[in-house]
Amino acid sequence: MITARPLERSDLAAVVDLLQAYDRQWFGEPVLGVEDVRSAWEAPAFDLATDSEGWDEDGELVAFGTLGAAAEVELAVRQDWAGAGLEDAVLDRWETEARRRGLDKLRRDLPATDDEGRARLEARGWTVERTGWMLRLDPNTPVQEQDLPDGYAVRPLAEPDVPAAYTVISEAFARYGFRRTYADWRAGTVDRADLTLEHGRIVTWRDEVVGVCLVIDPAPGGGSASDAEAWVPQVAVDEGHRRRGLARELLARTAVAARGRGVPRLALYTNGDTGALGLYERFGMEVRHTLVECSLTL
Repeated sequence: MITARPLERSDLAAVVDLLQAYDRQWFGEPVLGVEDVRSAWEAPAFDLATDSEGWDEDGELVAFGTLGAAAEVELAVRQDWAGAGLEDAVLDRWETEARRRGLDKLRRDLPATDDEGRARLEARGWTVERTGWMLRLDPNTPVQEQDLPDGYAVRPLAEPDVPAAYTVISEAFARYGFRRTYADWRAGTVDRADLTLEHGRIVTWRDEVVGVCLVIDPAPGGGSASDAEAWVPQVAVDEGHRRRGLARELLARTAVAARGRGVPRLALYTNGDTGALGLYERFGMEVRHTLVECSLTL
């Protein structure tokens, strides 16, 4: 017998197992980890009691769904329950709840190869808004730091810089639907247990923060040193200071510093709206996974 209930914090490991099984099915490797889920649950706008649901079979979690702080639907179903209707049950729950709350749109990202998942969403009125890519900089790709134009400087990120970094990021991504409060953004980035502030970089113009690159190091013991990969959740430059090579230099110095810590790879995500794919490819990064970003207008 299967029963539904809100998730609890003790379900964290089981939720990650379901997500990573889905990742391995479509990407061939796990993409999301414990801190990705934990930090999403820590957002002030997210409440496990009202924004999550799990389905148990004989006390074992076989499916879950959440409605995140940015109106994103996350779900995963154990393979032996795939196609049994749980995917639609999750979507039913959060589409209904989103309408009750007066939300205007829901979001969900899928691997581009998940044709069944995409067809399920489209049958419910969802549409594909854009394509996105996960890119990786391999250890054998040379990276050279370059001089910046006069007046600019790069240094490690520090706590007093965090509010200004948020302003740069929120303004840079506002046109792409960024709508996280400062507290929710902090929970998902700088307050994560696996993010060390000084590993990130900021660029300043006459002491004003005009660019930022955050980086998350891999969990200890997560694999061989040669495969260790740092993840860049956000890199942004103030609109008035673009086309000066600042984003490229933020990435270069972040990558060089990561390699100095024994983390040889660097990875990030971008989508077609930002127009940044070419920048990252010229920097030496290569696409490793392609996704589609889907939405439902309510």
